[in-house]
Amino acid sequence: MPTDSASRSGDLVTVVVPTYNGSRFVEATLRSLASQSYVDLEIVVVDDGSRDDTLDVVRRTGIPTDVLVQQNLGVAVARNRGLAHARGRWVGFVDQDDLWRRDRVRDLVRYATTHGIRAVASTEHPFALEADRQALRDVGDGRHLWPRDWVIEGEENALVDSPSKRAGNPEEIGVERLLEGAAMLTTAVLYDRETALSAGGFAPHARALDDHLLNLNVARIAGPIHRIDTADLLYRVHPSSTSTVSPMAGPMLSAMMSVRLGGIFPADRHLGPNLEHLLRELPRTGLSTADQLSLLLGSAPPGNRGRWLARWGKGTVGRLRHRKPR
Repeated sequence: MPTDSASRSGDLVTVVVPTYNGSRFVEATLRSLASQSYVDLEIVVVDDGSRDDTLDVVRRTGIPTDVLVQQNLGVAVARNRGLAHARGRWVGFVDQDDLWRRDRVRDLVRYATTHGIRAVASTEHPFALEADRQALRDVGDGRHLWPRDWVIEGEENALVDSPSKRAGNPEEIGVERLLEGAAMLTTAVLYDRETALSAGGFAPHARALDDHLLNLNVARIAGPIHRIDTADLLYRVHPSSTSTVSPMAGPMLSAMMSVRLGGIFPADRHLGPNLEHLLRELPRTGLSTADQLSLLLGSAPPGNRGRWLARWGKGTVGRLRHRKPR
């Protein structure tokens, strides 16, 4: 680890890296963590039953890590196991294919400590490998337009070592904003560990929403999550990245309905762009007509139900017309 004494605060930071068949990218991820200018850092790798040589790659790096191994129980369980194992005052999470700029941990800890907050996030900077350019185009969902940088495989350190963007005024993301839909990437937030535990950790039952529900509870307990625009989370875009389109509609809308009806959060329905997009995707989800109608009626604000019903009906008829006869 670097030995820059100016980056030593006495507050240990734990970074949890859940892995599953991540041998292609995990070494670069770990090296970005080992390059952090903040020295009070421990790395915890939680392998979620990988069937490739991910663990061998992790061990060959020689980077000091705690390695935990479990059967394939899902990323939320892996994150929770890392959270339970963490010794740090602060804990962050990074996916097996993403990177952190060199000063990310230092800047987040400094901000959280200076402002007396228990959760701080940063913005992301999408990048991709030049070798994946055509494959990204072939996916067909526009993800080839996401990257801001294209790099040669093995040369990701140029991004890691580059300076973070100068931050302006932070955005405060509170409960009301989070009830409108997902507001940040999973790995964007650095949490006070005790606060993350008090908030219940990640929700294993909520596919691809485990972090969103955690953030909702953190904001309810500790106040808004501050997000600083430093673009120091390097988000890797590749052909097997999880898509955010129609498969998310059912899980997200049903989870947000249960949150609203649970009696803890405000019951008012406010649709942000994320939830509006998912409502538009309902006819493409493959869910039954009854399930689609239930999600639509339970999610749309009462004053706008007629408009959403008309849109849904038009989309459903269009899908039926284009369905091939058997």
